[in-house]
Amino acid sequence: MIESPVFGHSDTHTLLQLADLVVSSLLFPIACHAYPGDVTWNVHCDDAYRPLREQFGRRLKKLQFRYQDPMGKWRGGIVVSDRRTQQPSSLMFGPKKTVTVPTTAIPGQPEAPAPERREAEPDGGLPPLP
Repeated sequence: MIESPVFGHSDTHTLLQLADLVVSSLLFPIACHAYPGDVTWNVHCDDAYRPLREQFGRRLKKLQFRYQDPMGKWRGGIVVSDRRTQQPSSLMFGPKKTVTVPTTAIPGQPEAPAPERREAEPDGGLPPLP
């Protein structure tokens, strides 16, 4: 959000204050919790912001104005440019979703037994050197 350099009398003053309140009280703390989790020295990176993300993340997502451009790419809404870890903007609205690959089962067929799990050998399972 880019702030106007000159702030005189305006009919949108109240709306700008509301936008500033949302950004400073919700978006900034949520971003500080969501993205720089590995930065422990910064005072803004605090796990105390987790409840804000959990409580307001979905609501903020619904408040976005998103649209598709003529090429079909989604635009607008809350955009994050994470140049350090390349995390998506959706991280603002809740934790990363883990992808689970469903097992395919044919109806009426017994499930296949789970593959045998073996512990890794100390040498990595490589054949011994001559």
